[in-house]
Amino acid sequence: MKILIVEDEKKLAEMLKKRLERESFAVDITHDGKSALFLVRTNPYDLVILDLMVPEVSGVEFCETIRKENKELFVIVLSALSQTKDKVRAFEAGVDDYLTKPFSFSELKARILAVTSRRFPQRTEVVRAGPITLDRDRRSAKKGKKEISLTNKEFLLLEYLIRNAGRVVSREDILSNVWDYEFDSFSNIVDVYIRYLRRKIGDELIETVKGAGYRLKNGS
Repeated sequence: MKILIVEDEKKLAEMLKKRLERESFAVDITHDGKSALFLVRTNPYDLVILDLMVPEVSGVEFCETIRKENKELFVIVLSALSQTKDKVRAFEAGVDDYLTKPFSFSELKARILAVTSRRFPQRTEVVRAGPITLDRDRRSAKKGKKEISLTNKEFLLLEYLIRNAGRVVSREDILSNVWDYEFDSFSNIVDVYIRYLRRKIGDELIETVKGAGYRLKNGS
């Protein structure tokens, strides 16, 4: 899952990014509503964690604007504003959930999973393709019965390949869904990490489709 954090408290934003990345989410940060609008229009985010009191464009304005363009994007407000009127205004603007500061990370994670499962109930924490099994909750990977040790980025890349098993995904698709928006589309980072994965899960499982990208085989 790819998440955008819109938060002008930079230390909080960085803390959230680190914690969410440990949970195997791909995370970007921005500190104002104007750049947030640009990013959600140009990147395939699944969810936005939104502070209402960000500069340039407020959180409410952001949500009102983006809801006219994208009704599928999940939005969770994370705000110090705790009055009922603020919550009502946010829900009227189209947010999916509202969490007040201070907050616990475990509750935020639970709300992320609850909100996304309402729209995509078929999404599961355990995914499989051929002999590979990936468990997001335990952050474990296996080939058959053998455990595979993966870095965070390798885990995210393998999950993306498994969820798209059997079809070709381009380098640009992978960059957009696994790395943050600052990565250059001409970077060879995808090829490097594909090599890392091949060493760990077997070269035969990831097929290179010349001029198109990569495909994870779905058979045994």
